[in-house]
Amino acid sequence: MLGDIFERDNLDWQTRELATVGMLSPLIGVEPQLQAHMRISMNTGITQAQLERLWQILKVGVDEQAGNRATSALERHLASMASPSR
Repeated sequence: MLGDIFERDNLDWQTRELATVGMLSPLIGVEPQLQAHMRISMNTGITQAQLERLWQILKVGVDEQAGNRATSALERHLASMASPSR
């Protein structure tokens, strides 16, 4: 269960977020949560380059659709940061 990752105290926040993004990416219909965790990941100090590397790994190691969902979520998050309303 996803919540189990956050209940334990054996992973730092960055590792928890990378695990969360990795678990959400293969799932269909959780795009808003995936985008939110892209934001949270960056708030914990994970860089855009690290998240881009993660989606490359997902494309090869999981499947292309998982990598594409992660890519789209990261792009949507970055676009929201660049919008004038922020």
